[in-house]
Amino acid sequence: MPQKDKINFDQAFSRLKPIVLKAMKQLRVRSWTYDDYLQEGMIVLYHLLESSVGFEGLPVKFKVQYHQRLIDEIRHSQAKKRGFDQLGAVDIYEYSDVISSHGETPESALVFNHLLAEVYECLRPHYQELLVRQMRGEELTRMERYRLKEKIKSILFDLDDSEE
Repeated sequence: MPQKDKINFDQAFSRLKPIVLKAMKQLRVRSWTYDDYLQEGMIVLYHLLESSVGFEGLPVKFKVQYHQRLIDEIRHSQAKKRGFDQLGAVDIYEYSDVISSHGETPESALVFNHLLAEVYECLRPHYQELLVRQMRGEELTRMERYRLKEKIKSILFDLDDSEE
């Protein structure tokens, strides 16, 4: 870029800088600093001058394009945020073997096996079968899982077992 064009670019940007500062207050991009707003303004101005837009009407065209660029950036950052907010639920039964395998010590395995045997003995045959199927990784219906869980909770926490 010749020196004359650089001076014109710098002069044009210094005239348009108040638009950048006002837009910075109106449309806040959280991850941007003051310099990011200025740099984006320079990029928008450069593209406008490259598309052979004259200095007539430049402030209006610059303001519109700069605002659109900021709005696009805000939408883009919110779309990323929504993507993390909309992660699917994890079914704990699918990952129970992964969870139980981390940090297992002999003591925790002994306690778990003892507790499992105690719970198994207290269950009725139908629920014993459901527990065995669950531990094998077979698919249980939602209602079967719920009832099995409630039975186990009633055994572990000595709740009244008035269902059956």
